[in-house]
Order: sequence, then structure tokens, then C-alpha cells
Amino acid sequence: MKRIIVIAFGLLAISACTKKLEDLIEVKFSVPHTKQVNVQGLPGNPPIPSQGLTTSIPPIGVETKSEEYIRQYNTSSDLVTEAKLSELKLDIISPATQTFDMVDSLWLFVSATGLPETQAAYYFDIPKGLRTLNMITSDENLKDYFLRDSMFFRLQGHFYNAPDSATVFSISTKFDAVAKPLKK
Repeated sequence: MKRIIVIAFGLLAISACTKKLEDLIEVKFSVPHTKQVNVQGLPGNPPIPSQGLTTSIPPIGVETKSEEYIRQYNTSSDLVTEAKLSELKLDIISPATQTFDMVDSLWLFVSATGLPETQAAYYFDIPKGLRTLNMITSDENLKDYFLRDSMFFRLQGHFYNAPDSATVFSISTKFDAVAKPLKK
């Protein structure tokens, strides 16, 4: 009888340790991406009143390349538990005179086919004279968007002037992902 009790406790201990290992063992990796975008003013060239205008530039398609990175870390998409946008930087490439003075607040929304749009980053009270913005990212788990072949970024802003019709900017992102290889 003692032997059966010892074996039962042993199996229980092994089961508890396995669950703890599943929770502890994880693969973390970052996925950087940069895309240049031509912005030719605001859609429809709307008149901008003195109090400003909240509007969006057209959505920007972004190839995620998540499967490439997932394979590099010897894991699979069904084991990914989390993907959060940890960095989002906007740089004005040209024209040389263009700054973010045209806008005082920006929001970045992420969407993908079959998924609702969600806010992923923002920047309020943009200081004058900046050509680079490091936006504040949300703590939103964007795993479902990250695992798609492509997603869309929509920049919405409160504009006081339209961007120059020759504006080119760069969007640099970094997603931090977590996979649990022992997940069942």
C-alpha cells in the first residue's frame, strides 16, 4: 500500500512539474519591419478649418513575415501566445522642409482581413520641429494580426495643415513575440 501511495504522489509531483515547465519555458523573439510610404496630401484634399481636422491617410499594407521569424526560432504559429508592438517610429524622409508641425496628435490603428481594427500606438501634443516620432505603443496583444500574412496600418491625425504632396516617410516597427513550445 505504501508503494502505491508513493507512486501516486510521484506521478502527481511529475504532473505538477510538467505544468510549471510549460508555463516557464518560452521562446521570445523580435520581428522588425520598415516600410517607406508616399503621402500625397490628405485624401480628397479637404479644407482644414482653423481648429484643425481629424482625418486619416489611406491604410498602408504591411507584409508581416511572421512565419519566417517563427521558423528561425524553431517554433510554429500555433505555439505563439503573444505578439505586442514594442516600437513604432515615424521618420519623414522628404521633403527636407517637412516636419510633423502639420499635426498635433497621431493614432495608429492595425487591422487585418477578418479582424477588427484596433489602436496600437499614439502620440499626443507633438512638439514642433520634429522629423522623427517614437510613438507610444499600447500593451495590446496583436498575435492574431501578427500571424496573418499581411496587416494594415491606418494613421489618423488631428491636422492643422496637409502634408506636402511629395511627403515620404518611413514606418519602423518591432513586434515582440512569445511562443510556448511545451504548450498543449
